[in-house]
Amino acid sequence: MSEPTPTKDAPAAGSLLDPKMREHTEGLSIEVGGDADVDSRLAKIELAGEEVAAGWKPTPHQPLSPEVRYLHVSRTIHQLITDRNRSVGIFLFVASVLFGASTALLNAPERVRPMIPLDAIQYWALPVTFAVLAIIGAFMSLILIRTRIGLIYEVAKMNALLGLPTTRVKRVNPLSIFFLMHGLVVLLGGASAGLMAGMFAYRADSAPIAIGLAVGIGYGIIFQTAYYLTILQATSETKLQNAKA
Repeated sequence: MSEPTPTKDAPAAGSLLDPKMREHTEGLSIEVGGDADVDSRLAKIELAGEEVAAGWKPTPHQPLSPEVRYLHVSRTIHQLITDRNRSVGIFLFVASVLFGASTALLNAPERVRPMIPLDAIQYWALPVTFAVLAIIGAFMSLILIRTRIGLIYEVAKMNALLGLPTTRVKRVNPLSIFFLMHGLVVLLGGASAGLMAGMFAYRADSAPIAIGLAVGIGYGIIFQTAYYLTILQATSETKLQNAKA
């Protein structure tokens, strides 16, 4: 018996490649023309990011479908946003706990004689607390910068899947939530560094207010400048265009 012939011919491969711009609500199947082209573009974008910086090259593997890659990119973007929120939350939590513990020590009565005199602990409680917060703020600032760079590349990969230009990715926006969260961390870290420096300067009788302000402002300028320059250099328009081309 001969096999039944299909009633309709299969669509040609070229018919899937439609240069017309589509809306987001029309789905992924219209935007994506072929697996090979999408895999090539996504691989170039990934190689322009952390894989090249780490000196790692992926081994040949079976390519995933565009829909699966879209879900993977969406999940990665969600994870990066969660990491951002978690980093700022951890900093605020540690700051509140340390400052609360320090103020509690200042009001603690000396019921027993500890190994370290209580007056010495009370004397160094606030300077050490502010020093620790300044260090944690510096690390959180670097973590937020790295998370922002990863988020930009993940959004660029999603735009490649949707057929959108990479210019839609806003790298540095003063009104974005990412910038405001980073500014909050830098502001609190700079205030902590300034208060620490002012306390040590007061102990040395050498203009504590001026030194504290200089240290706090310098702290903020350094990490805000690092935010701008690092993100703009790591996610320059040329790199994103070359990755998509």
